[in-house]
Amino acid sequence: MKRRIVKAILSSLLMIVFLLMLLTGVLLFFGKTGMIWGFSRYTLRVMHFYMALFMCVLICIHLILNCKLFLSELSGLLKKRKK
Repeated sequence: MKRRIVKAILSSLLMIVFLLMLLTGVLLFFGKTGMIWGFSRYTLRVMHFYMALFMCVLICIHLILNCKLFLSELSGLLKKRKK
């Protein structure tokens, strides 16, 4: 697969995981007791935890794929600060 397609898939997965994590977090915050949309609080906590782990893995892959860009932006930022 081309690198551009891999980056597009990765970005899409990151967005989906972020939205799912946001949804479970909001449901846990506002749903203080009982079942929420048919899910127990325990199930929502487990889903939230695994979404966070999956997001960490995706972020690491994202940083590896964009390492060259990140380093060039960082060097440009540091050069501007020295002046």
